[in-house]
Amino acid sequence: MQALFHFLQPELEMVRRRLDKETSWRKDQFLGFVLPTLNEIDRDFLPALVLLSAHGQGYFGPRALSLAAVFQLIFLASLIHSRVNQGVAMQTLMGDYFYTRFFDLLCRDGNLEFLEPLSRLICHLHLDAARHQKQAAAGPVVCGGAYPEKDSGRVSLATEASRLGSQLGKTGPRETRTWQEIGLMLGRLWNGEAVPPHSCRVIADLPPGPVREGLGEIFLFLNGRLPVKKVMVL
Repeated sequence: MQALFHFLQPELEMVRRRLDKETSWRKDQFLGFVLPTLNEIDRDFLPALVLLSAHGQGYFGPRALSLAAVFQLIFLASLIHSRVNQGVAMQTLMGDYFYTRFFDLLCRDGNLEFLEPLSRLICHLHLDAARHQKQAAAGPVVCGGAYPEKDSGRVSLATEASRLGSQLGKTGPRETRTWQEIGLMLGRLWNGEAVPPHSCRVIADLPPGPVREGLGEIFLFLNGRLPVKKVMVL
């Protein structure tokens, strides 16, 4: 992912350092608890979406770094909550800890205006996780006899990361819809879903520059991860 996000690396590194600071604790406090292991796309995808959408609307200030960290905290919390088989009480408490850290960041860094949409997002993530737990208890569910049902939480996270990031700049209703559409499309790809080939048009219609190039590279990278069968049905 470093090749994909080369021009964002200084900012992404600041986001990572911020996350390390916000989630640090003495290692002997919670023996046996480990953070989810993330690949490069899961580590940087949501922060990059926030930064790219903010930059695309002309904002380059510290609130974008903080909002990027907020979305990654929410994503980590959702992953931790999903690991109930590793101890319900510990995973629930630590997941709640990460959600609390996101609220603290919003208050401290001037992003409290995003509390309402982020609260709705977290409600959706909880309900989606509960539904998946119910399905897991009942046995594997296959949709259409071909592919297991996907986790819609990733799609919602990407959609809101792109939409709210753009709100840090000068964004009208049309631009808001554009960034929401970009987040939805990339979120579906991140979730392993197929999207129609013409979906990338919304990225191609952006003004030329590093933001459009970065989003295009993400689209190509995520689209390349889809199984051949899924690509062929488009």
